[in-house]
Amino acid sequence: MKTLISAIVLLLAAAPAWAKDAEGVANHTVAPAALQPDKAYLLFDSSRAKSGVMKITHVFMRVPTEPEIALYREAKRLAYEKALPKLKRKAKGGPVESFEEFQFSWDGVQNTFAVDMGKPLEESDTFLVEVPPGTYVLYGVAVSTRGLATCNCLGTVKFDAAPGTITRMGALFADKVHEDSPVPNLEDNLGKQMSQYGFVLGQALIPAKAGDPVPTAIEGLPSVLAEYHPVGMFAEPGAASVNRLAPIPGVLEYDRGRVVIPERAGE
Repeated sequence: MKTLISAIVLLLAAAPAWAKDAEGVANHTVAPAALQPDKAYLLFDSSRAKSGVMKITHVFMRVPTEPEIALYREAKRLAYEKALPKLKRKAKGGPVESFEEFQFSWDGVQNTFAVDMGKPLEESDTFLVEVPPGTYVLYGVAVSTRGLATCNCLGTVKFDAAPGTITRMGALFADKVHEDSPVPNLEDNLGKQMSQYGFVLGQALIPAKAGDPVPTAIEGLPSVLAEYHPVGMFAEPGAASVNRLAPIPGVLEYDRGRVVIPERAGE
């Protein structure tokens, strides 16, 4: 858990990772005849909810790999060394900003993306998104394909997406949660007083299970059910507001606001 959160903070605290489109991410509006062996695929249903005139989108974060982290740290080191004389002058004999404190704009591989909700699979409410293989965090929601409106900084889930395989996630929901929502499964206990500061968005997940129907167009393609694991609190300075993924019985539960790991049968 600590390693995962450190990786998130390392790559995202320095600069918004959604400043440009993530590499290797694309919606399939027509089912592919075959899956690429070096690509992973996320399959989920979505309500495609709207908050006023703004379309709400789901944001995913891929946990950076060790080579990506190494590239990031080397680029930051070079930038820090270049900036160090200026930082020393700015400190005027006081403490100099450290390497870890140094604000660095990363323009390398982008590992966070918002799904384009205008491109479903074959004009349905199902989305098939091609992504790089890896471990993904259900990161929050946005009101466009760029930026982050609300992060799941107080609790969420992660899952693996294997190459050459469709990972069947289930159903995702998102909407305003400072007032009663018509979207099911969302927490709505923040209270109407939250609206005086604007609004807060929330996200919920109903995991796929064995026996759930699969779109006819992809029935013959290899797929697996997503296996979810809880993720505890983390910092995200780029989010406009902070919330948590709604509880998922047996997967993601909370005790006085703290993420707990539910006991599972056979474990």
